[in-house]
Amino acid sequence: MQPMATPDAPADWLAFLQSQNAQFDEFGKIQTFGHPDLEHYLVKNGPVITSLSHQALLKVSGADAQSFLQAQLSADLKLVNDQQAQLSAYCDPQGNVLAIFLVFKHQDAYYLSFDGSLREVIQKRLKMYVLRSAVTIESVSEQWIQVGYAGEFADLEIQRRLDTKVKGLYEVAQANTEESPDLLIIKVPGPYHSYRLFAPTSQMIAAWKTLRVSCDVTNSYDWQLLNIAAAVPEVNSVTSGQFTAQFLNLDKFDAISFKKGCFPGQEVIARMHYRGKITKRMLRIRLEEFVPLHPGDTLSLLDSQEKTHKLTIIQSQADIYSGTLCNAIGTLKSLDAAEGPLKTENGKLATIEPLPYSITDEA
Repeated sequence: MQPMATPDAPADWLAFLQSQNAQFDEFGKIQTFGHPDLEHYLVKNGPVITSLSHQALLKVSGADAQSFLQAQLSADLKLVNDQQAQLSAYCDPQGNVLAIFLVFKHQDAYYLSFDGSLREVIQKRLKMYVLRSAVTIESVSEQWIQVGYAGEFADLEIQRRLDTKVKGLYEVAQANTEESPDLLIIKVPGPYHSYRLFAPTSQMIAAWKTLRVSCDVTNSYDWQLLNIAAAVPEVNSVTSGQFTAQFLNLDKFDAISFKKGCFPGQEVIARMHYRGKITKRMLRIRLEEFVPLHPGDTLSLLDSQEKTHKLTIIQSQADIYSGTLCNAIGTLKSLDAAEGPLKTENGKLATIEPLPYSITDEA
């Protein structure tokens, strides 16, 4: 299937991906590079690389850019600099998350990377609040390509192939190569070493070829397994505005500042934090059977007393060998009261797995 060339999709980058045998779906995501079973399996250990050009990327610049974003986003923008990125949420006044941004700074401008299905609505909403501030908000997905790179030895390959070290979570560094001098590398949460790369098209093509020497390719959907395994929250056009920030575990990623001052939804989010009444959390669930679940779908699980426990899917993907791995938001009190093992409506086992971080220490 040919890619749908959205306004944000650079034609030369799509042409390069097609030369690598990429096959696209109607959303502009890569379905496969021609070997779907192998791509699915190789994501388990990596290193693997994939294009994330279906994601949105906004540039926020101007003399008032920092103060503007500080008043709009949940995290403390003062902590973002050329060497440190962060995860942050954009919320409505009720504290519900409209978008989750990977925020980084480059050459005095801030960049917001988030789910591509939200680009138009989020860009429009942010512009509404600029008013008389010296702030410019523009989509730069045509100028900057996004790529995902991850694996057990991905850190060593970044050092070897791109001549730089990026060790700390959300640390930012530039590649030290003649072919890709403007390539930015950001370490992000993952089950092993995971990175997001940003660069102009020609430089990203060069970096892709350099890393490809010692890695394999994977598609957009199997890449999601890494975020699910790391229990990294996401929202798209279906789940936007549906959940309070803590329900998505954003407080566990330091994506909420309770000290910086006001932002949309701050009062609701702070009240929930200080009263310790977080009734729902995002959980990682492994299903014994494959179930084609999508963001926003309801997952109904039954306990041994045939009581139904309903969860809302945030992300879901076929697991490496069999079954389904998903992140879903559920009511803690209900699940704590569940008796016996949980099963799907088809009677197959469902397991709530431990997360990479604690969701019980509310202080």
